[in-house]
Parts: sequence; C-alpha cells; structure tokens
Amino acid sequence: MSKKTFVEIGLDFDQHKWGLGVSTEIETANSEIRKKGFSKIAITEVYLRLWLLKKVLILSTKEGIKISNKKRKNFKVLIGVSDK
Repeated sequence: MSKKTFVEIGLDFDQHKWGLGVSTEIETANSEIRKKGFSKIAITEVYLRLWLLKKVLILSTKEGIKISNKKRKNFKVLIGVSDK
C-alpha cells in the first residue's frame, strides 16, 4: 500500500487554534491521518500553498503551478514538504 506524507508549517486555522503551527498529513489509498508536529521524511518536493476564499494556488518544485477550486471558503498560507 502506497502512502504519501506531507509536513506543513504556516497559517492554518483549520488545524491550529491560534493559526500558526506545524502539521503532518499521511494519505493512503483509503484513509487520511492528520497530526500536529513534524514527522521525519525523505523530502522529494517543496511547495507553497495559498488558499484564498474558494481558490487554491500551489507552487511546487515537482509539479509546477496548480490552481484548483474548493467548495468552502478559507484562508491558508503554508510551506510544505512531501515524500512522494
């Protein structure tokens, strides 16, 4: 079973009561686990994620520039790393 791990730091009121923090997200084919703090990973990608209202802009060293739409409004500014 393949898994992908993301470690993010930045402004995120969904995951952090006071806004700023560090979180780790582990995705598998059929589940997603979120936890606070760092997890040690082999970094293969660095990205910046900006979520403003219903638009998300991702600037990635692996995938370039991506823009997507979300169903809900939010505001996030995150710098992240991933392992796959």
